[in-house]
Amino acid sequence: MTRKEKLMNLMVRKEKAKLGQESKQLGQIAQAAARTEAQSTQLKTLLDEAITQRASINSKAQLASTMWFGNAIAQQLTNVEAQRTQNEARLAEARSRVAQAEQRVRIYGEKAVETKREARAEADAKEDSRLGERGRTPR
Repeated sequence: MTRKEKLMNLMVRKEKAKLGQESKQLGQIAQAAARTEAQSTQLKTLLDEAITQRASINSKAQLASTMWFGNAIAQQLTNVEAQRTQNEARLAEARSRVAQAEQRVRIYGEKAVETKREARAEADAKEDSRLGERGRTPR
């Protein structure tokens, strides 16, 4: 194996390691996005329940409590929605990085194969020239 082949194989391994790290980060971001989505769904459900409970209010205290609860949930829902938007942007960015890493791995892999072919062709040419010289020399 020539030095150039070893170098190309090293580059392929290095890019595959980077791809693994990017994929791991993508998975973590996707999990965070899923958690945020679940929180958003739960908060929407709680907010809907708080709205339906307003029909059964009998006193000022119940009204104040229900309004406070609804406002608190609405504020949390706003925060979670903002977080969800950020997670979606991070997720899109991570997917882009993974796609780029996959492309780099593919390109380096193709270069490694080409380098191997060139080295094999060069070795074959040397072998042919060595064998050709043997046949031409008189004994």
